[in-house]
Order: sequence, then structure tokens, then C-alpha cells
Amino acid sequence: MINVLEKEKIFSVNPSTGEVLGEFQVMEKQEIKEKIAAAAKAQKKWKKISAPVRGEYLLKIASLLEERAEEWGALITAEVGKCLRDGVAEVHRSVSFLRFFAGEGYRMTGETIPSRQEGVFSYTKQQPLGTVGVITPWNVPLAIPIWKMAPALVAGNSIIWKPADQSLLISEKFMALLEEAGLSENLVAMVIAHGPLVSETFAESESIQAVTFTGSTKTGRTINQVLASSGIRFQAEMGGKNPFIVMADADIEKACEGIVDGGLLDAGQRCTATSRIFVHESIYPAFRDKLLETLKKVTLGPPTDEASIIGPVVDKRQYETIWSFINKAQEEGAALIYGGEDLEGEWAKEGYFISPKLFDHVTQDMTIAQEEIFGPVLALIAFSDFDECLKQANAVEYGLSSSIYTKDLEAAMKYVDNIESGLVHINMPSTYSEPQMPFGGIKATGIGGFREQGSHAIRFYTEWKTVYVRS
Repeated sequence: MINVLEKEKIFSVNPSTGEVLGEFQVMEKQEIKEKIAAAAKAQKKWKKISAPVRGEYLLKIASLLEERAEEWGALITAEVGKCLRDGVAEVHRSVSFLRFFAGEGYRMTGETIPSRQEGVFSYTKQQPLGTVGVITPWNVPLAIPIWKMAPALVAGNSIIWKPADQSLLISEKFMALLEEAGLSENLVAMVIAHGPLVSETFAESESIQAVTFTGSTKTGRTINQVLASSGIRFQAEMGGKNPFIVMADADIEKACEGIVDGGLLDAGQRCTATSRIFVHESIYPAFRDKLLETLKKVTLGPPTDEASIIGPVVDKRQYETIWSFINKAQEEGAALIYGGEDLEGEWAKEGYFISPKLFDHVTQDMTIAQEEIFGPVLALIAFSDFDECLKQANAVEYGLSSSIYTKDLEAAMKYVDNIESGLVHINMPSTYSEPQMPFGGIKATGIGGFREQGSHAIRFYTEWKTVYVRS
């Protein structure tokens, strides 16, 4: 009898309860190559459809999602642990991306440029790259895939999608939705495989023309190195260590609300999440007291409960990583002034719950002030001089998002000019963004120079053709 090795499996687990929700077989290299070949073939037909009509497919997907927002929100809550209201909000956000990029089908314009030669008509046009790789994370399991796929599709490309292991049920359901919306078979193909194998297969393929990635800086840099030798266009949105500056004239109550919204929702598992809180020394004691008062109103609990503002972190590995940062902060001398008590309640026993943590007496050289934690952990840092504060805010490798709370317009504009981040907020949470505006970071946060979201997003998925015509 011939022994056939059983394929490796990935299990989807509810982070609130530990319940296994599903299992998925890991693909081998040949299967990925076959997916790429089929997608490349499907793209040849798709690119012949006009961009406005391609946009109509996105509108159909948007309508199907919107009709089932509660159902989709519940699935997001079950698989990655977002509170139900935030899961539903992600669905509606996804709908807004689809509708925006559907309109981009009418805006894929070129230019007519005068020629210096008589009888010559010159113009430019955009055309699709071909087949693109899309690698997405678990923390925004629906909206991030959509804000990458939607511009790729409306531009005329086919897609090979590698979703995160922790969100495979959501991803599988989305693939079924694409089919229901009428997208042709193989135009979007999902691969379930280990990241290094996917990157290697992309690099070896003559069909893959570009790869877009969202995830950790370490992983993004590794993928970039693998793809570089093949000359494949690469875009990466990666880590953040986002500063939140509270000036002496700030509305303290609103600033505290902004910290909760920007730093603690989704259990702090956002690349744009507030992490370091710089507070002017003249209001430091009052602000700290107000923030402690605000944190006491933040409810940690089962994500299906309406009262819960924070649910579990996504899995055991993430849970242990966050706790390692918490322990290291205390070892390095930071003072834990909120969140030190043990969690009570039956709901907390089986899930990966971490209460919000607030550290005081944090210095610039501490790990908690330098490295991305990706959890509900906040660090307070006092400052006296605004210029020095900006210098410290910029003294990390990342440059994704930032916020300042102030009534001083001059200080706000100085902050805009000098802060090293791709997203800049004045009197708003660091996580805020809108579909029509470009999204992305600088420094170690971004690779490729392309922006996601907004009209800028189409540029990554197209190339320009210059045309000269003599009559």
C-alpha cells in the first residue's frame, strides 16, 4: 500500500472562545502556479471589458455586502474578535471603498498633449498590468482586501490573493460573494499557503506583474527582497508607532476620547493605532487623571455584547507577543498605572483577552516607546518644548499616522510641516481615514512610493502608454 501524506491544515479559531470554526488545506507550489496560470488567462478577457462596466461589478459586490452587513459583521466578530459594532462598521466601510472605486472606472483618463510636429496627434492612456498578487492581514480582514482588489479589478487586472491564516473563513465567504456578483471564474483566485512559498512562487512567475502587501515591516522587507531580483513592482504598507500630541491648550476630554478611539478599538490591533501619547507638562497631571477616568469607562468583554468596546486579540501568538512587551516595559522601568488587575468572569477564561494598559514614566529609549506592539497598550510621555516633542515623535523608524490636539493654528501647521508621517490628524483620532483620500506611510512603514485608497490607488495597478499618430 502506498502511504499518502495528509496535507497540512490551517485551523480557524474563535479568539473569544477557542472554538475551532473551520479547517483549510495548505496548498503546494504547483497548485499556486496553476492558480496563477488560470488568473492570467481570465485577465485577457477581463481587460477587454470597458473600465466603467468593470466598475459596475464592484457596485454589485457592494450591494450584496450592504444587504448582509449584520451577517458579515457577525462573521468578522467570530473569526478575528472585533466587537460586533466594529465588525459591521468594517462591512459598511468596505462598501464605501467598492462604490468609490467603481466610479474610478469613469476616471481612468489619459492626456492629449500637443506635438511640435505638424500632423501629429499625441496622447497617453492607462492600461492594466496583467495579474497582480495581493497579500492581506487579519486585523482588517474585509476592508483591506477590498481596497486593494477594487482598484486592481477596475483597472483591468486579475488577482492572486493570499489572505491571512487567521481570517480564512471571511476570505472564503468573500470569494463566494465575488462569484455571486458575476465575476468570471479564476479572475480572483485565493491561495492558502505559507507566505515564503507564495512570495517565492510570485517571484518565479512570468505572469505576476505586481504585488501589494499589508503586514509587518519585517515581512514586507523580506518579500521585497524576494521579488526585487525579478523586477516585480511592489507596494507595502507596514508597521506604525504612531504619536499623539496633547498641547497645553487642548480640549482634554476630546483628546482622551480620541485616544480610546484611536488606540484601543480593535484591541489596538491597527497599524494606525495611537501608541505614544506626548502630553505638555503643564497639563500632565490633569490629563493623566482624566485619561484614567476615561479608561475606567472602557468595557472589555465578549465582542458579541453591545456593552463591549474591546474584545480579544486575534490568537495565542498575538496574546503572548503583547504580554512580552508589557512585561518588558515594566522591567525597563515604566510604571503600569492602569490595567494591572486580573480579568474576572467566565468569558475571559477561554479567550485571548488583554485589558487596556496605560504606562507612565516612559522614556524615549524604552522598547515600549520604539517598537510596534499591536495591542491595547498606551505610553505617556511628558514634554515641555514643542520642538523637542516633534523630534522625539519622529525618532522611530516608522512613519504612518499621527495626531495633535490643540486650538493653536500656528502649532498645528508647524506639526503638519514637521511630523514624519503619511497620515496627519488635527483634533482627530490617528485611525481616521476616508476612501477618497490617499492612504500610506513613509520611512520604514511604506515601500514602493505608491499610495492606497483615493484616485492614487489606480496608479499602482496600471502602466502608461504614450501614443503618436500621424494622419
